[in-house]
Amino acid sequence: MIRLIHSTFQSTCSPALVEKYDTDSWMYYRANSTWSLDLGAEIKSDGKRIERGTGNVVSVEFAVLYHWHAALSAADDKWMETVIISALPDLKSLDDMTVELFQKVMMTYGHKLMTTEPKNWTFGGLERGPDGSFSDVDIAEILKNCVDEPSHAFGAHGTPASLKIVDIMGQLQARDIFNVCTMNE
Repeated sequence: MIRLIHSTFQSTCSPALVEKYDTDSWMYYRANSTWSLDLGAEIKSDGKRIERGTGNVVSVEFAVLYHWHAALSAADDKWMETVIISALPDLKSLDDMTVELFQKVMMTYGHKLMTTEPKNWTFGGLERGPDGSFSDVDIAEILKNCVDEPSHAFGAHGTPASLKIVDIMGQLQARDIFNVCTMNE
């Protein structure tokens, strides 16, 4: 959640940064183009506004190349490890994780979420008040802790152990489903 808040903040408060990223990444300067991505623009199809914030649609580029697991904190890694161990108590080491075992973890965790109304979801040991909301103080404390917590290091060994299988699955998805290669191939 913090990553999404940060990305949204950066893209809305720093349009020059996004424009520079677009220009450099897609080499518009070579095409003598002044086009830039307006993240706040309304998207329409056949004159009707397209619904936003639903579904899971991303480009191959973002699905394959931008795996930011190394940017997660030790607390995020610990949370993921707790999810894995709760679903697979007999797992001796995260290094023993396979695609099939991880899918089992996600099916277990996902089933729990699917059978619970979103308005009743909880996280981080928080409890909802009588009106269904979380305490502002508790949410602020979580946000503060997330901002204060340093991320893992980028690089060949920066991905937390609990998420290495996600990187492997991304590579397999790139090869087997999208028929493209990853950055390392």
